[in-house]
Amino acid sequence: MTDKNSTEQTLYRLGLAAILTVAAALFLIKWFRIPLAGPLFACPVYSMTGLFCPGCGGTRAFALLLQGKIWQSALCHPLVIYGLTLFSLFMISHTLKIFTRGKIKGFAYRHIYIKIAVAFLILNVLVKNMAWIFWKVNLVEWAAGL
Repeated sequence: MTDKNSTEQTLYRLGLAAILTVAAALFLIKWFRIPLAGPLFACPVYSMTGLFCPGCGGTRAFALLLQGKIWQSALCHPLVIYGLTLFSLFMISHTLKIFTRGKIKGFAYRHIYIKIAVAFLILNVLVKNMAWIFWKVNLVEWAAGL
């Protein structure tokens, strides 16, 4: 087994664990009727400084994506769509690779995907904070209201 296959197997197992964790969390949220809004999920960086952190807008972007509002989701936080797309391609292709016994190649992990994600995070925080500082426009609320 090569190091690359080992890395991809580890990532696949972590992906399965993430899917199970999210499924369990969604079940518990539904079962105990936990509200997904309000101070429970307020961003501490935004609350204390008034500035957006690199993750601000991510929860709203995910909720908008689940509603089928792809453009608004991308405006709230582009990393959500990017990350879910890569995750889906990786997990589906590696599941097919397992079931076809290697006849279908799995989506290969590359370090460039992480670098692109970091670029999205940096651009996201810069654009949102510049819009807020210079024009007093909250892009997260604006995008969610489209």
